[in-house]
Amino acid sequence: MAEHLKALIAISASLTGAIIGWMAVLKPLMGLRRERKAQRQRAIEETLKAEKEYRQTVLDKLEGLGSRMMTMDDSIADLQRDNIERAYCMFKLEHGYCPSGMKESIASMYSSYQARGYNHIASSRIEELLALPEFPEK
Repeated sequence: MAEHLKALIAISASLTGAIIGWMAVLKPLMGLRRERKAQRQRAIEETLKAEKEYRQTVLDKLEGLGSRMMTMDDSIADLQRDNIERAYCMFKLEHGYCPSGMKESIASMYSSYQARGYNHIASSRIEELLALPEFPEK
């Protein structure tokens, strides 16, 4: 029995020594593995943060462009309305006729004006302009 006990103690001591030896080898390797994993995780987080900031910058710029486009669209509509009024005054009130080329141009401008969602008094002006004769009365 004593020999069995000595053999068990020897085996136990050998296993303990092997475990301690392996721990001396494995512990630094496991630490390196954890550190690499943490570095990868930090790199991923930094990349995601940079992408999020970039997306926000792009969205902010798009929002600014949207408001600029609305301003430009309103300005173009104002110019179109002004051109329609000017054509009305020039052809209806001053000349009394409107050449066919100008009628086409004015009708095209009016359709673009309507496509922007505007109408105001322009529809009646356009109807009167299109009803004018194409040549002056002699």
